[in-house]
Amino acid sequence: MLFACIITNILAIALPSLRISPLLLIRIATIALLYAAALSFNVVYIQSIGSGIGIFSGLFHVTLISQSIEILFYLLGAIILIPWSLSEPPQIKEYPLVILFTVLGGSLLLSSADLVSMYLSIELQSFAVYVLASIYKDSESSTSAGLKYFLLGGLSSCLILLGCGLIYTYTGLTNLESIYTLISVSEGHNLVQGIVLGLVLTGVGFLFKVAAAPFHNWSLGLLSETDKFYYMLGVFQTV
Repeated sequence: MLFACIITNILAIALPSLRISPLLLIRIATIALLYAAALSFNVVYIQSIGSGIGIFSGLFHVTLISQSIEILFYLLGAIILIPWSLSEPPQIKEYPLVILFTVLGGSLLLSSADLVSMYLSIELQSFAVYVLASIYKDSESSTSAGLKYFLLGGLSSCLILLGCGLIYTYTGLTNLESIYTLISVSEGHNLVQGIVLGLVLTGVGFLFKVAAAPFHNWSLGLLSETDKFYYMLGVFQTV
């Protein structure tokens, strides 16, 4: 549902001949979020979800906890958009896309049970942050902060991919449950050390992407003082 709404918003923004107002796009996104929350609430009553359900060949693992938090995500996204849908919204058509990308990426990240789905989910969520950091097109500081944050996000993505690649090299697996099972039955120190190194690099990439301590000084040190406000605005949206 959210994916269809994202595609609709992108097409509406890319085709200026449609002349769809930002208010209509915000209202469509609000309805889509509320409908997605209702669908997720309906899934909670499935009996087998208590033990977890693997979907898409194990890329995602849906549980009662993940569905409950996912409903909360959808409702929070709708609550953010509802005030704008009832009043005069900002004349920025990309505004609902920021919320949709963030909510969709967060909901997918909750249920991720594979290194591939985990990486794609965090990158999908990062798209909204890049847009948020550079959403004011007429501001030189906003554009500069968005570009620099995009470059920093690319660096952190390389670290995450390097860590995931090391884990796959030593195990030949990407499923998190299978990796845990292999570590539990393995007695090889080299295997465990390789997996730990991969996890450390992956964790460093995640911390660097959200500018968390102790990497916040490195991230903000690459930005000028005028860019830090827009950069931290995007980082706050990620957190």
